[in-house]
Amino acid sequence: MVLKALIVDDEPPARMELRFGLARHPEVEIIGEATNAREARALIEALDYDVVFLDVEMPGLSGIDLARELRQQKPAPRVVFVTAHEHYAVPAFALRAVDYLLKPIDPDRLAETVQRLLELRGEIAPAAPAPVEVARPPLSWVVAERDERNIPVPLQDIVYIFSEGDAVYVQTFADRLLTRYTLQELTERLPGDSFFRCHRSFLVNVHQIKEIAPYFNGAYLLKMKDKNHSEVSVSRANVRRLKELFAMD
Repeated sequence: MVLKALIVDDEPPARMELRFGLARHPEVEIIGEATNAREARALIEALDYDVVFLDVEMPGLSGIDLARELRQQKPAPRVVFVTAHEHYAVPAFALRAVDYLLKPIDPDRLAETVQRLLELRGEIAPAAPAPVEVARPPLSWVVAERDERNIPVPLQDIVYIFSEGDAVYVQTFADRLLTRYTLQELTERLPGDSFFRCHRSFLVNVHQIKEIAPYFNGAYLLKMKDKNHSEVSVSRANVRRLKELFAMD
């Protein structure tokens, strides 16, 4: 069943705008319009409306006053306030209005209002809440692979981790081992006071940094403590974090 709607607003352009917006929602049928609260009362007495889209500031009786009267009616239509003024929101919701739309009406907000009206009438189930992401526990080691065997690498043995194409590698003092973790996952699950994402492709163990040297264009270069004394660049976007970690002025 469609929602039978009444639009109440003393301004023709405002009624036209709302009518145009609701035309996109076949679940709502506009079967009446009124220019003031007095006209609206007469229409509501003659026909049972499911929802009244109600302006607040109108000549004579205000929309708030009319909504207060409608609460005494059994059955009472749902009320959605439509106004250009935010300061009426508190009294509007005190009257248990379904929604409070600000002019000019945003189409997405109007769609939310229609959704809410349908939910209240039991036409559709309430939208399911977004799934809550459960934080994954921090890692105490990183499992890598060698010759189809799993190798748990203690965090203190990791010099740095880097990505190359779709592969991610763990570099220890002498070994380079493949891991199935993504670099982003490792960034999130390794302790932030020990592992520093210095570059989009590199995550370094700050305890394994041997030297920090200025590079070009405001970047820095890290010399690491692995066997080959690898050099890893720090992108300009991450220099501030580097300076914070080492209390560098």
